[in-house]
Amino acid sequence: MKFKIKKRLKKLYKGSWFITLFATTLGVLLAFYLNNENDRLKMKSRKQVVIENLTNEIEKNKVTLNDPTDNSRLIEFFKEVKKIDSEISNEPITSVQEMNKLIASYPNFIKIKDSIDLGTNLVQYNVVYKPELNFNDLQKISWETSKMSDVINELSYDCLEALNQIYYRIEVYTNEQQKTLQHLVNVEHNKLLSALLIIEQLKSQLIDEITAGQNKMSSCN
Repeated sequence: MKFKIKKRLKKLYKGSWFITLFATTLGVLLAFYLNNENDRLKMKSRKQVVIENLTNEIEKNKVTLNDPTDNSRLIEFFKEVKKIDSEISNEPITSVQEMNKLIASYPNFIKIKDSIDLGTNLVQYNVVYKPELNFNDLQKISWETSKMSDVINELSYDCLEALNQIYYRIEVYTNEQQKTLQHLVNVEHNKLLSALLIIEQLKSQLIDEITAGQNKMSSCN
């Protein structure tokens, strides 16, 4: 009789041990799953925030680039001066009529300091050019921030390629603007005109790149 009781207790003990082990294992696996699911949801939420910030930043840059207040008038002015003086120096030689026409068309960009009559309807002028540059302040804070986070690894290849192309061209455009400023400081008007023409080309390319990139960014989600 004692033997049977002992045997039953032994079986009960073994059964309890198995149930305990099973319950513990199940609990650990469930906790692991819930933890992973929680991390996944957090990453998804962070990813959405990053994508939203990048989308807004890119759109704002595009609006800035499309601002009608650009350097087109200044480019037109320097082109007209170049017809008179190919070097765009501060001592152009032209007729009174041509100079008056230039000043009337672009009064904010040029001022006459002195003049010498050379005869035969030609005058050597001493002028001061007053170019006013309009720079596009393009942002890349969201892009730089995203590159420092692990969220960037969750974006698809197509999405990253589109973003890299957009911000690469923004970098090129910004660097060219800095060169333009340097020409202005050094009073290199001929180089300034060349740089402004390059900027206009880069701007057009950048707008096209942003538009194409925005279409591709649907793969970011």
